[in-house]
Amino acid sequence: MTTRSWTLAVAAALTLIAMPARTSAQAGRDQVEEGNRLYEEGRFQEAHQKYLEALRESPESPLIRFNAGNALYQGQDFEQAMEAYQQAIESGDPQLMSAAWYNLGNTLYRGQQLEPSLEAYKQALRLDPNDTDAKHNLERVLDQMEQQDQEDEQQDDEGEEQDEQNQDDQQEGQQDPDQQDPNEQEQDDEQEEDEDEEEQPEDPDQQPPEGEQEQEPQPQPGEMTPEEAERLLDAIREDPDDVNRKPAAARGRKPKKIW
Repeated sequence: MTTRSWTLAVAAALTLIAMPARTSAQAGRDQVEEGNRLYEEGRFQEAHQKYLEALRESPESPLIRFNAGNALYQGQDFEQAMEAYQQAIESGDPQLMSAAWYNLGNTLYRGQQLEPSLEAYKQALRLDPNDTDAKHNLERVLDQMEQQDQEDEQQDDEGEEQDEQNQDDQQEGQQDPDQQDPNEQEQDDEQEEDEDEEEQPEDPDQQPPEGEQEQEPQPQPGEMTPEEAERLLDAIREDPDDVNRKPAAARGRKPKKIW
């Protein structure tokens, strides 16, 4: 995007309209011509100094402020260039205002202020609908703004997907409260087995180990042995009356007397 420069010769008629006296139109003329020469040579800082000298001679000249804005633009001093163009816009002359709006749009664009630069090009087209450069720059800014909107939407979508993925990963990393660690489950199973063994009742059908046969209880003195009890039962079966008979008197020799 190129700026539009004005020479004093081209704008002489406009200056005469803006200024009430001929002498005002001639004030600072030499400094402006020298500044234009330095500007064409690419010596923009020196050109700006000459335009400032011309402004001291003619402080009300919007043309000199416009040219000063061009020198500041080429010197990358965009903030002061915008101020100079805005002052030139206040001239009230449609042709100079259209050029100032156009250059202001370029300055705003260089600062990536897309929406303000878009409005500046619209103002230039309102003053000069046949300005093809302003129309071209306006379309270029619209395309860039649309591209940025698409990139912003894509970044938003990617950010949402990343947030969802982070949430899923976080949920997977959290252990289910009902799910137990396999190592802990194995320890619990072993502990339960030990408790079952300790509390398990003795098997009534369990046989004594080999070599540890149960011994038959021995009869106490005065008690019948199982064999004697069995014979007694057999005798009862043969003759129940024998059970009630008085015992017979003992037979045999009397015990010896002690002399």
